[in-house]
Amino acid sequence: MLTVKELMHVEDILGMEQCAVNTFNYFANQVQNQQSKKLLQQIAQQNQQHFQTISKHLNAGQTLQ
Repeated sequence: MLTVKELMHVEDILGMEQCAVNTFNYFANQVQNQQSKKLLQQIAQQNQQHFQTISKHLNAGQTLQ
């Protein structure tokens, strides 16, 4: 079980992950170079997966260890 303080930290991490997704997607849409665009999209996707994994554990009531 997470303490209130730990839960707040996890919520901050979720916010940072979502911010990273938005930022990398934004820059992917701005660049013209297809190789750079693909790399930025892959990084955004990885951050989205991190977000979903953390959320899944929280929603399942599992502790993060």
